[in-house]
Amino acid sequence: MELFIIIVQLVAGLGVLTLGADWLVRGSSNFALSIGIKPLIIGLTLVAFGTSAPELTVSVKGALDGNSGIAVGNVIGSNIANIGLILGLCAIIRPVDVSKELFRRDIPMMLVASVALGLLPFVGGPSPLGESVGFEFSRWKALVLLGLFLISLWLTFRNAGSSETPLDDVAQKISRTKNLLLALVGLGALIGGGYFFVEGAVSLAERLGIPQLVIGLTIVAVGTSLPEFATSIIAAIRGQSDISVGNVVGSNIFNILFVLGLSAAISPVMIEPKTLQMDIPVMLLMALLLPALAWRSRKLGRLGGAMLLAAYVLYSCNLFFNWV
Repeated sequence: MELFIIIVQLVAGLGVLTLGADWLVRGSSNFALSIGIKPLIIGLTLVAFGTSAPELTVSVKGALDGNSGIAVGNVIGSNIANIGLILGLCAIIRPVDVSKELFRRDIPMMLVASVALGLLPFVGGPSPLGESVGFEFSRWKALVLLGLFLISLWLTFRNAGSSETPLDDVAQKISRTKNLLLALVGLGALIGGGYFFVEGAVSLAERLGIPQLVIGLTIVAVGTSLPEFATSIIAAIRGQSDISVGNVVGSNIFNILFVLGLSAAISPVMIEPKTLQMDIPVMLLMALLLPALAWRSRKLGRLGGAMLLAAYVLYSCNLFFNWV
């Protein structure tokens, strides 16, 4: 009976996620158009922060419960999945345009956030962690991340308006209230669907005896990334590259600077040496691969998408089979 409930949670969560993603993309893109804000800004903020709500919930709860493996692994694993799995699949389905604005401002901020996460734990040296040692992410380090988050918000909204296309005629035909409500309902469906799917996935993993850190880096990470996955895939199919890429880049910035920053500010978390040696470098590598593959043509093509997806599959297999 318990297994049946888990399967129902997985299937229902996936169905609600798909509907929510479609509503969020349609509502948010139309709303952005109607008020003269670039769809990229909506993708980097409203959509990205909204679809990262499951990561925020899971990591904060993990920190409060003393489950550092879940709190940290969820953020790192989600960021790896966002680029390797989500953007990889999006580009395979339909090549994704990467705007100059992303190269100039948001991708560098994502790289800064990734490097900060890799370096800050070493400040102060190792601390006891059970029978071994770990590296504490203390409150002052969390405040550094939250400070960087405020800077990233200021940089994003500094040039939020769109001057490329006159929108007066279009705005008159669009119901702002209707599209805003559609986006909010879609966001709620994404959060609810993500919650049910993660609950089912974690229960199934625990029944199979999978370690906590691996659950955080894979099952919970992918589960909490399902809103980004559904939203970016739908956006790619609809040709909304700005929302598709902006959602992923914005979510990665939000996950590190706000989700982990807030979690560690509430309750300091411990990071295992293996995470610093393997998982964070892979996250940084993924963050570097995105601009490297899209730099020349300002587009992430199908070959680039396949390379990102292959890298993600290899990383995930290594977690389960301990090749390295």
